[in-house]
This record gives sequence, structure tokens and C-alpha cells, in this order.
Amino acid sequence: MGVIRTWVCLNCSQEFDSWESNPACPSCECVRVSWVPGGGHIAGVSRSGDAEFRALADVFRLDDLHSAKQGESAKIMRTPPPQTGGTPHDFGGFVANIDPNAGAQCLPAANKINFKARAEIGRSLGGGQLGAPSVQSVTGMDSSYRPKP
Repeated sequence: MGVIRTWVCLNCSQEFDSWESNPACPSCECVRVSWVPGGGHIAGVSRSGDAEFRALADVFRLDDLHSAKQGESAKIMRTPPPQTGGTPHDFGGFVANIDPNAGAQCLPAANKINFKARAEIGRSLGGGQLGAPSVQSVTGMDSSYRPKP
């Protein structure tokens, strides 16, 4: 489905509407036409939409939602609370100050993580190049099973 646009003929100066991308003038059939921008037609709708948005946010007690207004963010971004206590634990390159008695925690890394690597032809990217140990260095083999042929 296309968009209907208003065009003006550059030959006879008549305005007309068309669904085509480069139409011919219906009166003189000239193809020298120019698009006439009509502007946005949502001025009245957007005000009522903002009012409905605010009413719904108030009804459902969603006080952290915002409409798109100039100088106002659409979502309030809260920074995580500062870390208090905990001891640094190393998780194979990532160090985080965790509290073992606090349960599951989502914390930022305490050390600077930099995974810049140089890719070269014929050389695989191992764990050592990325600043973290490779998977093979911490993998242990407990047993193996090979069926007899």
C-alpha cells in the first residue's frame, strides 16, 4: 500500500493528489511535477494521546513513566546502588566484590575489563589473547567412555 501525496505541476501550476511516486499531471499530462509537503497531521491527535498516556499511568500508579517531551527522557535510568562490603572474588578475569551471605547478586566488575584482540590470518583467538584463561585450562576430564567396536 502506498502513500497518497499532493503534487504540483511545474508546467500548468495545478495541484493534484496521486498514489504514484512520479505521476503525470492529469490536466496537461506533463511529467515535470514537484511534491508539495503537507506537513504532519497529528497535532490534535498527539495532545490527546499524551493526555490518555498520563491518565493510564496515573490509574495504574506508574509514576516512573514519561511521555516524549523535549528535555525529558522517556525512561528514568537509575544507577545501581554503591557496593558496600563484600570481598573481591576472581571469576577467571572478572573481579567482583561479592557478599557470599547476600544470595544472588548482579554487580559490576571491580577491575577494568579490556577484550581487545588482534586477529591475524592463520592464528586462532585463544583465551590468553582476550585477557581471560582459555576454556581448556580450567576443564577437567573425570572419565571417558569408548564403546568396543
